[in-house]
Amino acid sequence: MFTPLCLDLSRKRGFSVAAVESVIRFYGIRHGSMIMEALNTPTSKYYVRVNTLKTSRRDVLRALKYMGIRAFPSRLLPEAIYLVTEGPFSIKPQGKKVFADKFASESVYVGADLYVPGVKKAPKVRAGDVVTIYSPSGAPVAVGIAQMDGVEMETGKKGIAVKVTRSVYRVPSLRATWLHSKGLIYEQSLPAMLASRILSPKPGWTIVDMCSAPGGKASHIAQLMGDEGTVIAVDRNNRKIEAISTLAARLGLKSIKPLAADSRYLDEKLSGLLGSVDAVMIDPPCSALGVRPKLYYDKSYFDLAVYPRYQRQFFLPAYKLLKKGGLIIYSTCTILPPENEFNVVWAIKRFKLQLIGQPVYYGLSIKITSSYAQKFLPHLHDTPGFFIALFRKI
Repeated sequence: MFTPLCLDLSRKRGFSVAAVESVIRFYGIRHGSMIMEALNTPTSKYYVRVNTLKTSRRDVLRALKYMGIRAFPSRLLPEAIYLVTEGPFSIKPQGKKVFADKFASESVYVGADLYVPGVKKAPKVRAGDVVTIYSPSGAPVAVGIAQMDGVEMETGKKGIAVKVTRSVYRVPSLRATWLHSKGLIYEQSLPAMLASRILSPKPGWTIVDMCSAPGGKASHIAQLMGDEGTVIAVDRNNRKIEAISTLAARLGLKSIKPLAADSRYLDEKLSGLLGSVDAVMIDPPCSALGVRPKLYYDKSYFDLAVYPRYQRQFFLPAYKLLKKGGLIIYSTCTILPPENEFNVVWAIKRFKLQLIGQPVYYGLSIKITSSYAQKFLPHLHDTPGFFIALFRKI
């Protein structure tokens, strides 16, 4: 019955009809429309985590002020600071055209430079040309100066392809600063930081992060443990493991132990740890219908139906690895209940797991059985869409 409205919202917001129908089915027309409008834009606050093992939040804020970058301390998390997102600004197409892929165009949309791996086409572009960067949907997202010829952009493997001078939104880039290179900061959303905080890891714990790359939550867990203990950071291929290792080295973390494996069968790979792990982080691949900004979204009905079943495959090995009384933190960057609340209900019925209350609720507290999970909605909390549930093995 939503088809005419869904078609209109699909065209307006750049989302597939399947995604639009799913959002409206669970949140209604009014809230669903507001959610999708919010997903099209970045958050007004861009969060960064301070590596408190190397520095203090006050010193990072002082350094940013010296650089001329306005940043503010979060009142919610002691290791978090944020920058204010500016915009939207109009983009008047000029010069030659460069076409970026989905993920690169969404980064450029908020002021990041365009790197070579994100370039799809750059016809007739020469180094030094003024260019307009377009998303796959054909929308101009930024204007900048080409740093190399178009052929090199299309065939190269690394480097800045376009230095952005004007974008629809703008957040000061910190990746080129010494704060980043020396491992004093890590860019991470507020809900993602909160997930590790809710786990409340203790020094000396053994923790498994099942879908770890690029290592944001694993590194935060290690930081909260004072780098004392073991964080086994697992992902499926060597490229992702290299990303985790690189991050751990930059942040100066010794407790992170990267492991290339399919976490759905991790109980076989880590058979010597069965029944002994203090906590498991399950942050599985999801529909990502919460990530912002989202310029377009093309997941089908089939795609959206597959994710919940896939996510459930991580619970059995996690349960087997956990010691009695051990914790599972389950989080996703999507707002769809089949991947969140429904999976929580399934896990409680399938395993001897108890959903337990969380230390703080900055999002919506969602009652499931006899306790509460937590959900962030983009239009209500000015954050990415996010879900957090905490279990104890009983």
